[in-house]
Amino acid sequence: MNMVRLQLIYPEELVKEPVLCMVCKNFDVVLNIRTAKVTQDTGILTVEMDGEAEEIEKAIKFIEERGVSVQPIEGQIFME
Repeated sequence: MNMVRLQLIYPEELVKEPVLCMVCKNFDVVLNIRTAKVTQDTGILTVEMDGEAEEIEKAIKFIEERGVSVQPIEGQIFME
């Protein structure tokens, strides 16, 4: 299993979209929201995503395709 820490930045038009819920339903990953600041205009979340590398990559691509910016947090990639 692998774990990555990511910063997700939601634009205004996606703040109310259940993107992370869709990730959990469609991919074999576990998400842990570590921090979140959500307003009407934007959402900035720090999440940990745990799973097999291939599933993590698919989940990240899915999030980006929905219009959410995904930025890895440097030095926060762990492999068990």
